[in-house]
Amino acid sequence: MLISREYARSLFADLTQNAMVPLDPDELVHMSGLAQYDYVLFGDVAVRCYKHKGRWGYVERDICRAGQTLAELRLDLDDMVVVRLPAYHSVGESGGEERSRTDWRQCLMAWMCGRARDKALREGRPYEEWCDSYLRIGDNGLPGGLDWEEFVAASNRYRHTRNMGGTRLLELLTWSGKQWLLPRAYIELLDRWAQREEELVDQARVCSFCGLKGPWWGGWRSSISKGYVTRCPPCCGAAFQSYTGHLRGVQYDSARRRGTRPDDYLCHLCKERQAAVWDHCHEHGHVRGPLCGGCNNRECKSLPYRFLQSGGTQHLLECRGCLEQRTLPPRFRLDVVRAHIEETGQHGRCHTQPYAELEHKHADGGGRFKLTCRWHTVSRWTKDITAPEADALVRAFVDAALAEQEERPSPGVATGTR
Repeated sequence: MLISREYARSLFADLTQNAMVPLDPDELVHMSGLAQYDYVLFGDVAVRCYKHKGRWGYVERDICRAGQTLAELRLDLDDMVVVRLPAYHSVGESGGEERSRTDWRQCLMAWMCGRARDKALREGRPYEEWCDSYLRIGDNGLPGGLDWEEFVAASNRYRHTRNMGGTRLLELLTWSGKQWLLPRAYIELLDRWAQREEELVDQARVCSFCGLKGPWWGGWRSSISKGYVTRCPPCCGAAFQSYTGHLRGVQYDSARRRGTRPDDYLCHLCKERQAAVWDHCHEHGHVRGPLCGGCNNRECKSLPYRFLQSGGTQHLLECRGCLEQRTLPPRFRLDVVRAHIEETGQHGRCHTQPYAELEHKHADGGGRFKLTCRWHTVSRWTKDITAPEADALVRAFVDAALAEQEERPSPGVATGTR
């Protein structure tokens, strides 16, 4: 019998309250690695996650075993080892698979440089003043003029910069005056964590049906009623039918929709994974199509304009109401306006595209946007867009997307002559 995530968290916290390794029991609730593999990791101690009737949970004995193991782990706080941090590499400087592999030392360096960059941006200094200096390491071991209290406070605001393998690394990290130090046993735990996570990801990337090995970081994983399954696109194509729009214009709460299972279809957006849900427009109530868990999350949580530019516009227009009115859901409307302002805005004679963010949303559908010159960061100004102007910009965006779709050749149609 499964126990809830909340009860598992409470039980684990009780079992590990005197553990020498600082742990974060909230990992059992958030399950941050679930989309990549079926476990929650505390160092190299893996706790299996299970799904039953749409709810995720744990086996109680697994929680007890993990809690006891971690509670018994000893740290000699006098046996400290130098942590040699690598040079900082931005996201775009390494390949996809290499960038995704677990490297806790590189991750720690990225935390430090990320917080230093945030500080420079927050202080509003011109880019040319801090573009190189924020990576320069100070006498306290931190870059960009950060002090330790600033770094810890900023890191604690976000879970992904607070936890390392389910542990609180910053509670053990020490600056000797010349070098960063961590207990030897804790470094060994983090090294085992990195190895264990790579093993779990490597196992989860193998198609369960043909044995083909897929992308490193969860590209073939699909959420289903009993958890996650790894199935390659060819196996998905053979097992599930393509959605051809037979529910276009149908209301989400209609009996017709309820009589059709989304997991009988391929995802309408990526067309590579088994669908898990019927996506629908919350404004008009019309079904858009079946989506896998990953694409459904992307539609709900990703940066709106990035979703639109990656093929999402046509999917949103599967809603008959949006299509007929040449509009988009509210989450996407003002982001289309924001992107237009960035493309057309200019700071004097500076040719650098400014950065725009929504400062205030007007009740009628318009908004006020704050613009910042990406090169001269001290230069800021605002621009108001009325509701009719926003409507016109969204309509033009939708019309352009529809025209592009009409011009695109259908699959199998020749585009040239011999």
